[in-house]
Amino acid sequence: MADFRKDQAEGLRRLLDRSSVHIMTVASGANGVGRTSTVINVAAGLADRGRRVLVIDENYGPSNVAGLLGVRARFDLQDVIRQDCSLEEALLEAPGGITILPAARGVRALADLRQLDQERLIAGFGRLNDRFDDVLVDTRCGNGGNPGFFSRVVEDTIVVSSAAAPTITESYAMIKRMGGHRGKRRFHLLLNGVTSEPKAQLIFDNMERVSRSHLDTPLECLGSVPRDESVGNASRMFQPVVEAFPTSPSATGFKRIAESIAGWPGARDGSHGLDSLMQRLLTSSNSTFATAGA
Repeated sequence: MADFRKDQAEGLRRLLDRSSVHIMTVASGANGVGRTSTVINVAAGLADRGRRVLVIDENYGPSNVAGLLGVRARFDLQDVIRQDCSLEEALLEAPGGITILPAARGVRALADLRQLDQERLIAGFGRLNDRFDDVLVDTRCGNGGNPGFFSRVVEDTIVVSSAAAPTITESYAMIKRMGGHRGKRRFHLLLNGVTSEPKAQLIFDNMERVSRSHLDTPLECLGSVPRDESVGNASRMFQPVVEAFPTSPSATGFKRIAESIAGWPGARDGSHGLDSLMQRLLTSSNSTFATAGA
């Protein structure tokens, strides 16, 4: 039987906090550090805390969020833009209590939208504001590439890195590139697959000191996840590790990170809705393609 008092308290919390959707991008300076796995498990950790989580996926292929969770998309953001389906119809329900919006094809079509189509898309995203508490964007960053589309307009970015020196260097370079884009930025470093907590803390301290000295970009420590074969085992089961092996060291690490994220304040500039996100993304896409001569 449902706990009425718990449901009532949760409903009141969402009513009071309905304007504060937490939107964050998850990026990495190099491939192979477990960025998409991190997205999945942080999202599942947030869902495990009773939060409603949307993952917007900018990536193609079988190793994107939907592929790693064993679900297949019938529609995506491009189909929404073409009006072949509604935004709600493009959403996928996945293991771990996660909802996914496949967006790899759609983001590239944003710059060509007419005003009426832009307004329709903004309104569609606005309808999702009351449906989700947290939004994670799995970006296309990696191997020296430019940040994904959503990364340019979202204030909070989780930077996933391993403890290896080359990936630390790539992460720093990516933070430097992204810090140069307009708008306020907060970067949160997450070290994945570490062998010891003291080593992780040493890496963070060094990066934070260098960033403070050479970049006008805040860098905060989000935490670390230990190396653990349970992550790979869960992936082969098409499940988040926090669901398949909830007591494993990696699951504990992801849950701790999710707990930290759940305590973040809402956006300070009042632009915390999904409709505001899409408005900024459309403006950024138009500017980017105009500059490139598209």
